[in-house]
Amino acid sequence: MSEAVKVSVIIPCYNCEQWVDETLESLDSQTFKNFETICVNDGSVDGTLNKLQAWEAKGTLNLKIVDKPNGGVSRARNAGIQNAVGEYVLFLDSDDCYNDSFIEDLYSATIENASDTAYCFYRRTYADVMERKSANPTKRVLQSQSEAMHNLLYRMAELSFACYLYRKDILIKENIFFDVNTKNFEDREFNWKYLCHCRSVVMVDAPLYYYRVVSGSATRKVSGEWRTDRRDAALRVENYLKEHRCEFYEELKSFLVSRIAWGDAKRMVWARNKAGLKRMAREYDMKTHMKQVSRKDPNWKTRLTARLYLIHPALFYFTVGLKR
Repeated sequence: MSEAVKVSVIIPCYNCEQWVDETLESLDSQTFKNFETICVNDGSVDGTLNKLQAWEAKGTLNLKIVDKPNGGVSRARNAGIQNAVGEYVLFLDSDDCYNDSFIEDLYSATIENASDTAYCFYRRTYADVMERKSANPTKRVLQSQSEAMHNLLYRMAELSFACYLYRKDILIKENIFFDVNTKNFEDREFNWKYLCHCRSVVMVDAPLYYYRVVSGSATRKVSGEWRTDRRDAALRVENYLKEHRCEFYEELKSFLVSRIAWGDAKRMVWARNKAGLKRMAREYDMKTHMKQVSRKDPNWKTRLTARLYLIHPALFYFTVGLKR
């Protein structure tokens, strides 16, 4: 590389030998070349490390392997941040892929507009992202931090934390890392805390991140286990925005925890955990949460199921269960 590394791409890797080649190939095809790849091997017991070493030897990706005992995805991502030398940081899951202009579009949008971040959208369909040809997508500087936060709150189904470019100096200065004690919503918490320190944000209006749905993966399997991680993380986000006097605080408070309550209720239904659903009704103000979702969620199907819950939880259980 003729210049210093501008971007560090962090990939947590755990038993991902089936997909990691395709993931790294999507990096090898990037139109922007001035980046490093940090693969954090999180104690894999399959052939993941061998594949990473083969890519390191190939020499096309400026690849650095951080080999550590298994400690979970948050510790792996934090290790990646600590080893990154780029001015900017990106994240990529080891079974996902970038469109070939992903890094160039986000980096150029940030630099050209002197912004703190740029973001794009993701899709779960391979062709929507990977067969999309570079076509200089529309880039719009958002009018305020609140507009960026509004999009993150109400367009959850289109935005992953990995769709954002992060300035490393902000992460270090504000001590923004992934909560190692949280297994759900830790990525969103990281995302929200970072946006709290952004004064200028650019939206790249294109789906450039392919989010692969892998049956049985840790983040995508349906579990009926009773957990409060997501709610607790959302409450931490609320407190964080309040402490930093973020003008979007009241809007976030009116919806985020309620939307998570709806999502957790859906997971209980999909796991056929009637006891868990009843426990939620006892321990949380579910009617208030469902009222908020029925009023504010942009998806009419979500609003409908929330209204059905308000009529009777059994209607919610039946309708959401049909989708599953």
